[in-house]
Amino acid sequence: MIRNNASQKIDNSTRNYIYTGYLTAIFGGILGLVIGWDLMKKRKTLITGEKVFSYSLTDRQHGARILILAGICFILLLTLTIIALDA
Repeated sequence: MIRNNASQKIDNSTRNYIYTGYLTAIFGGILGLVIGWDLMKKRKTLITGEKVFSYSLTDRQHGARILILAGICFILLLTLTIIALDA
């Protein structure tokens, strides 16, 4: 019973992390890039020495989407800033 409560807390914190990633990615922030990369690539080492991904497959897929969205929005924001400064 306690184990289920602990896993629910992890899922809620991961969900909030994903929401924060999407929100910061839309506004073209560097934080969106960092969160996306972290969700995709973070690994942990088990007691046996085996390295496994820290997040589930669906969370890693969200990380990839966040990373792509943040990259596009960052480039778009940078382009618009350069155009505005040039005008």
